[in-house]
Amino acid sequence: MKKTLLASAILVSMTACDSESLTTVISSGGDDLVVSTEAAGSGVISDGAESTTTANNDEDKYDDTGNDADGVVIADNGKGDGKGDGKGDGKGETTTVINDDAGSSTSDGGQSISDDAGSSTSDGGQSISDDAGSSTSDGGQSVSDDAGSSTSDGGQSVSDDAGSSTSDGGQNSDDAGSSSSDGGQTDDASNGSPDSGNVNNTSQGSRETNAGSFAADTGNNVIRVSSLSAPSMEEICTRSSNPNDFSDTRVGDFILHNNAWRTFRAAPGYAWEQCIVTNTNGAVVGWNYDWGPGVAGLFGNPSPSGDFYVRSYPELIYGTKDEFRTSAPPAETGLPVRISEMPTFRIDYSYDAPQFGEPRAVDASNNSRFPNGTIISGERNVAVESFFYEQDAEGNCSSDMVRRNGGSNHAYEVMVWLDAGAERLPAGPNDFVANLNIRGADYKVYTKDSDPRYIAFVAQNPQTTGTIYMNDYIDWARENAHVVRERFGANSNSVQIQDDWCMANVLVGTEIFWGAGNVDIFDWTITQSR
Repeated sequence: MKKTLLASAILVSMTACDSESLTTVISSGGDDLVVSTEAAGSGVISDGAESTTTANNDEDKYDDTGNDADGVVIADNGKGDGKGDGKGDGKGETTTVINDDAGSSTSDGGQSISDDAGSSTSDGGQSISDDAGSSTSDGGQSVSDDAGSSTSDGGQSVSDDAGSSTSDGGQNSDDAGSSSSDGGQTDDASNGSPDSGNVNNTSQGSRETNAGSFAADTGNNVIRVSSLSAPSMEEICTRSSNPNDFSDTRVGDFILHNNAWRTFRAAPGYAWEQCIVTNTNGAVVGWNYDWGPGVAGLFGNPSPSGDFYVRSYPELIYGTKDEFRTSAPPAETGLPVRISEMPTFRIDYSYDAPQFGEPRAVDASNNSRFPNGTIISGERNVAVESFFYEQDAEGNCSSDMVRRNGGSNHAYEVMVWLDAGAERLPAGPNDFVANLNIRGADYKVYTKDSDPRYIAFVAQNPQTTGTIYMNDYIDWARENAHVVRERFGANSNSVQIQDDWCMANVLVGTEIFWGAGNVDIFDWTITQSR
């Protein structure tokens, strides 16, 4: 594994097949939808099926009282329980299109069944194809080998390479392209057609809305501080030859987590490797990785820029990530916390993130810092995020309300990209909302048509050392995310954030698309105040 030794430490105060080879049978029994696809790598997928999980070694889990309790680590293996109502109203006209290259199928309660469906959009519909460009439905299902986008309200994404599936490491498919946010981004050429020549739309159109400046109120009285302390040197790796994909280690009030949740998307035959490390390269914690080159040929694009699949999301966890990972007792982290009672979360950070993978030229730029022709040696981001959940049945915010196994039950996700690569966005270019200035720093804001529980802020002038307040992004989203279409002419609103929802965590990690590199965190300090 190649590693980079930093020359100087940066201080910190701180996700064709033909008709004969594909046979699809759909049967309905009550509320269960059963889809059986006979093709290479086929299987039977059902709505309401038992979830599949993988157990790692036992590890300690803190319960809400601060007591140590053994818990089984469940691998975020990307296989969900397939649950969700999966129901649309099924009313109105019903249109069925069956052909080899359906350009578009749109119906209320309809189905698109084809080898290369350009788009299937329906209320309660299904998209079933080898290379479905897009499937979007209210309560629908996307069932395909290479679905460009699968999105539904209460539905399921079931595919080998689904373009979009919402959950963090608890995907309802083997290879969900967009996952909030241990996963990748929906590539907007897939929103048009898998046969599009240009997989990444480099233009956001003529609409460049300026949302002005914003800063949330901040507290002055410090109530708790969590910072990284220098532990002993440790390296925990997962490799193609010896997978240990969901290994982790505790560092003070934090958990350092490998979270290599989509290893099968590495370049075929490539000997990939990813390691989480402590007290290495002059950093307190970090990770290094080599996922090899991007894979050419996706969606008919001859360039590796067509490979928008995230391989992994190594991360530092603060709070409750899932049923089996709570970084420290709530008395230490203050998490989960009700939004209406949330203190100021100030994050002081310092990191470095060099890349040294196999170089290639950018040919589908979505970042003005990397115009087409720029030589890059990897694609990754550095992203902070928080997940929000509805309060439990007793009206409390507790770690017990968080469910990831078998599909995430989160109510909302707020993501802040401290740094971005050349070609990947948190959503499609058409999902751009507005330009926004927060405390003097410029961001582009995105909601996601395929996921109304998501908003992202992408820094336009990344700083490897700085300070952010999570409340800035959360409060802006509370005020605006559900009305961005009306206020800024954006493509889609998100759901409205509710004051009684609970913030469960603060995570920082790297969505890695391809290449090799390090992320070395020298300081990550979370200060809470009122």
